Amino acid sequence: MSDPQSASEPKAGPYTVTIYVAAPGTPIRGPDGEATQTSQAGHVYYSISDGKTENGYGFAPIESGMRGPGHVVRDEYEMYRNPAYARTMEITEAQYKSLQDYGEKGVAKDERYFDLHYNGATNSCVDFTWGALNHAGLHRRIELPLGIGLTNKDYDGALKPLNNIEEFKRIPDPIPGSPHNRVQENALPERTLRQRLLSDNDSQPGLDQDSHHAATTATGGRAPFDDPVLNQLHAALQRGDSDRLDEIGRQFNRSEEGAQLERQGRQLHAEQQAAAAQQKQQQGQPAELARS
Repeated sequence: MSDPQSASEPKAGPYTVTIYVAAPGTPIRGPDGEATQTSQAGHVYYSISDGKTENGYGFAPIESGMRGPGHVVRDEYEMYRNPAYARTMEITEAQYKSLQDYGEKGVAKDERYFDLHYNGATNSCVDFTWGALNHAGLHRRIELPLGIGLTNKDYDGALKPLNNIEEFKRIPDPIPGSPHNRVQENALPERTLRQRLLSDNDSQPGLDQDSHHAATTATGGRAPFDDPVLNQLHAALQRGDSDRLDEIGRQFNRSEEGAQLERQGRQLHAEQQAAAAQQKQQQGQPAELARS
């Protein structure tokens, strides 16, 4: 005979995980719900749900910068407005508990799963999120010809947040065909030149996962500057990559900062011409008076 109370209890689940990728320039809500700032470098984070409660986890530096002490932040899915990518997958209860354990250990400053010292190039929000997924058995898989597939169980992501979107798509659905499996992609937000350099999702050489060693080799395995854009310029200079330097210049010319600098330059030029004309006129006035 079944227990009437247990029969009336709602069944747990569905269990889901949602992976988020926010581009540089994504508005971030403040405590009052209003967007008071934008993401400078972009962000990757995740949330889990047991069908009733949702909890989110992301990794960030305690103080803004490329390196320094970090912490795991709760519920960032409520803070970032319209992230570029969000993929939800139905998962098993065991996978849910693994993702929860990984996130909660980080919140409690327990480093058994993840080093809480932030490094924008080697130990960032990207590494944290991939670490959580790998911990739960949600691995990136590459399909090769002849039906051959390779599963990468320790993949730690691409350097730029947006470059991880295609890699997140390589994770097979744990429960294929589930109605809870879904993907939402939003248009990229307005971005400054600096934010564009940090988010451009292309195959151009730069400071990315495969080539950033050009900027770090001479500095003992770490990037030479705290500014990621300077690191991209440094990497291109180290390689003698004039094409990449030209591309950064063209991006600057197309950006709002470039247009603003051009306007300021034209204004300064006009002011200098006016000053020169006025000086010339003043210098010529005595001669004119002498002839009159």
